[in-house]
Amino acid sequence: MKNFTFKRKIIALTILILITLNYSPVFGLQIKKIDEKIFTTSYLDEKYIEINLSFSDPEVVKYGDYWVVRVNETNHNRMNPGKPVLPVSIFIYQLNFGSKILNVEFQNSTPEIINLSGIISFCKANYDNFGLKNSEFYTDYAAYTSSDTYPADWVNFHTGGGLSKGEHTTYLVVRIYPVRYFADENQLQFIKNIFVNITYQEPSDQIIKDNDTYDLLIISPSKFTRNLQPLVNHKNKFGVRTVLITLEYIYNEIWYGRDNAEKIKLFIKESIEKSGIKYVLLIGGMKGLSFKWYLPVRYSHVVPPDEQEYPEQFFISDLYFADIYNGEGNFSSWDSNNDNIFSVWNETFKEEMDLYPDVYFGRLPCKNKLEVTTMVNKIIKYEKDSKIDDEWFNNLILVAGDSYNDTNHYNEGELISEEAIKLMPDLNPVRLYAREGQDINKKTVNNVLNNGSSFAYFCGHGSPASWATHFPPDGKNWTTGYVINDMITLKNGGKLPIVIVGGCHNGQFDVTPLNLLKDFGDSYYHSTWVPRCWSWWLTCKIGGGAIATISNTGLGTHGDGDMDNNSIADYLEILDGWLELNFLKLYGTEKQDILGLNHGDSLTGYLNVFLGDDAKMDVKMVQQWVLFGDPSLKIGGYSH
Repeated sequence: MKNFTFKRKIIALTILILITLNYSPVFGLQIKKIDEKIFTTSYLDEKYIEINLSFSDPEVVKYGDYWVVRVNETNHNRMNPGKPVLPVSIFIYQLNFGSKILNVEFQNSTPEIINLSGIISFCKANYDNFGLKNSEFYTDYAAYTSSDTYPADWVNFHTGGGLSKGEHTTYLVVRIYPVRYFADENQLQFIKNIFVNITYQEPSDQIIKDNDTYDLLIISPSKFTRNLQPLVNHKNKFGVRTVLITLEYIYNEIWYGRDNAEKIKLFIKESIEKSGIKYVLLIGGMKGLSFKWYLPVRYSHVVPPDEQEYPEQFFISDLYFADIYNGEGNFSSWDSNNDNIFSVWNETFKEEMDLYPDVYFGRLPCKNKLEVTTMVNKIIKYEKDSKIDDEWFNNLILVAGDSYNDTNHYNEGELISEEAIKLMPDLNPVRLYAREGQDINKKTVNNVLNNGSSFAYFCGHGSPASWATHFPPDGKNWTTGYVINDMITLKNGGKLPIVIVGGCHNGQFDVTPLNLLKDFGDSYYHSTWVPRCWSWWLTCKIGGGAIATISNTGLGTHGDGDMDNNSIADYLEILDGWLELNFLKLYGTEKQDILGLNHGDSLTGYLNVFLGDDAKMDVKMVQQWVLFGDPSLKIGGYSH
């Protein structure tokens, strides 16, 4: 137990703040009444946040081979793959941008011991279906075999500098655990009361001035500027103040960046501070069939060692270009030890990374002028007229099946698709589910896409070249699937959906036929010899396809089972499932109609709920979730 004594008296005005945690259970924070009193006050240049909580006795219930712990006053179940599932109270604060946390202290009641007759339920992910048995699973994890407690303390917190509805803020997320797990003693420790004091300091001056010149920054090699000018004119006509800057200008202007990718990021920083930009659109992918780039990428090296089917050593993360600041307003380099290897988190080293997006961002990884012109024409045509009243726009396409042969025998794809329907109540669901007599293949997918929809949600498995799922009831037999060649005969014209893809590597855009020359035994280059990845092929298709896609550049992961025993499949509540559903919710339920805003807010919301000290998988989830599209896109177009 930690004790502390306040050295200053709390003076002046005490303000009572009642916080309502208004989140759906699907997205992590459950609506529960918490008997709490939270106060803020100020003393000279320091400010305080105080949290005083009381918890009722835990309920420990048998769930299959495990035990599940519940505490009524908490609002979330901490679910990190391979770790025990434990209840937690999460508090999310928005402080003035650049605020610095000076101290977090807490005082708790004497812990009470609860002896267990079995192990606590642990969070599982879909990698269990690759031959790893439950009896083998938890013996490989320190949380079940070491003398260390889980979590390490009763309270932990993190900060992040990011956007809230377009405004820069410093997020402070505090997690309070009423119970901790002692695996070697097979017991819980429980506290009835805890008092938390947080001391922080606001910046003496505004870090980002109120410059408000541009909304959208487009960055492109000069080769494509003439093709992009119609898009700049169109955006400005509809009130999205847009500027087009060439890479050549950036590379010459930002002389102090260590490489071209960092120069781009530093220029984005300058553009935020001097011009007030909110949206960034990157133009350029790999050059033709070569290994070179028109606009560079940054690879992440966050490697969850045992939490996926295989340890993916690196993957593309465009989030690098959007995460400009940390919570204190300093530059977020993703290379805290200056070794020129970025975003490293392995067994020996953890990079300092903020991860919260400071701009709403997207990329069009165009390989040539034709692709640039195709996307410019698509965006202009899509936005010029309002499509809200068009019959086709009111469709929601759902392509799914039985993703895994899980122990609960869920039909995961159908479950998450039906939840998506609830979150988008104004749209007409068009279900393409793998069933006996109904395959998912070129014909069936093209038929539903040709009829048009505002959104299409594919939930299953992928590669850079293909997407597929399984037939029920056991998730073992594959559907035919939908591969890049199947898109050639797709003819949906201007009826363009925003496509969300649940699957691995569908957005891995470092593909080229020359990858055939590389070590084909290397899992990273498996199926990467195609000329374009699945998601970009669909997006840049002439005469149809998608207006934008959101998908993974790396290995995706969903939850498995219902390990917190709340009658909601974990497939919907954590990892990719949370991101996918929350994105749809922001449009369908909360009526946000700017594409990049919804993409960025989903990432921020995920970080607020899930990021923790040991959350490698959660870091990987947000880093690899890429948007191929215009972040300033008005969903459904503009009304005249």
